[in-house]
Amino acid sequence: MPGFELFDEKEIEALADVIRRKVVHRYSFQGVREGIYRVSEFEQAFAKRVGTRYALGVSSGSAALYVGLKALGIGPGDEIITSAFTFIASIEAILECGAVPVLGDIDESLNLDPASVESLITDRTKAIMPVHMFGAAADMDAFREICDLHGLYLIEDACQAVGATYKGKACGGQGIWGAFSLDPYKVITVGEGGMIFTDDEELYKRMEYYHDHGHLHDYSIERGAEKKACLGFNFRMSELQGALGLVQLSKLDRAIEAQKNNKKKILDAIGDVEGLSLRDLPDREGEIASHLVLMLPDGDAAMRFKKACAEAGVGCAILSDNTWHYAKHWATLREGKYYSRVRCPFDCPYAEDMPLYRPVEWTQTEDILSRSVMFGIDVVMDDAKIEKIVSGIKAGLKAAL
Repeated sequence: MPGFELFDEKEIEALADVIRRKVVHRYSFQGVREGIYRVSEFEQAFAKRVGTRYALGVSSGSAALYVGLKALGIGPGDEIITSAFTFIASIEAILECGAVPVLGDIDESLNLDPASVESLITDRTKAIMPVHMFGAAADMDAFREICDLHGLYLIEDACQAVGATYKGKACGGQGIWGAFSLDPYKVITVGEGGMIFTDDEELYKRMEYYHDHGHLHDYSIERGAEKKACLGFNFRMSELQGALGLVQLSKLDRAIEAQKNNKKKILDAIGDVEGLSLRDLPDREGEIASHLVLMLPDGDAAMRFKKACAEAGVGCAILSDNTWHYAKHWATLREGKYYSRVRCPFDCPYAEDMPLYRPVEWTQTEDILSRSVMFGIDVVMDDAKIEKIVSGIKAGLKAAL
């Protein structure tokens, strides 16, 4: 799963080249950089891969989500519908805009359930943001239809789905904008970083300006002497990240192919088992195979499975216990815990009927996650590691079923 598994001399040389030239800022030092802009090269190569007109490198996947929302003008009183099963950055990016995250149930794809969304739409809803969990696309056709019907933005949180596709088209390029994360746990990584994709020129300009203190990025004059378009902040990607990203991007297909092969070996060894199912994905061929999720008849069976796996020396996770990705575990969200005295959307005159973010709101999600067990799939897995996982799964299935 992590892109650093494929680090080699190519990454080392790319980083060393930036250091030797002593130009690590993506915009400054025009006079000495000899026309070399590694972040720009990375953006162009990634946009070509995803099939969008524009890509913007930023400091993290979290920053990508936030900058994209700010560029759309999302603010206090607005509501964004997303999933109760996601990384908390999806929620925090909305909150940091002063807007209200409205969390819907998942279906057996582990992604936002289109059927749960309709009842959540109000006159304050501005966008639907499905999250492509564990490297597999949500049902984008269904969400596009809902957004078109209600006049809403369709946003992709594709932070966990770098390289994934939906019906032949790259994830990240399916909505008004899409976001990738390039952190150490993603299939390719720059250490920390993110990328935003869009076909909308005006939206891209807003993102570009906002992510760098409003700078217009006129290379014909010295940085700082140009006018500014707006107030903003610093979410820039550095040349070190850009150089690393170019090398990692060249290895993306290799990494995904390796994960798919490793996952297939495990599934082939298990075979068809009555009472066991996999995620119900709208496009199974398009996933990047970063995870293997097995769905059992009920939560008790999942607990028996996990216990037997552990006894066989193999670890797995029951997804309802996943504190990283399940909103029921986030007390700070329920409490609206901020350090700032300005607590919009909590205690905010623009926000009405603020959700309570209680587990009882997501009964379908709880049912699905409580009977789902997950294994990570690495890029590099030898036969011995695969055989051990298979033996653990077989022991788990014997105990569970």
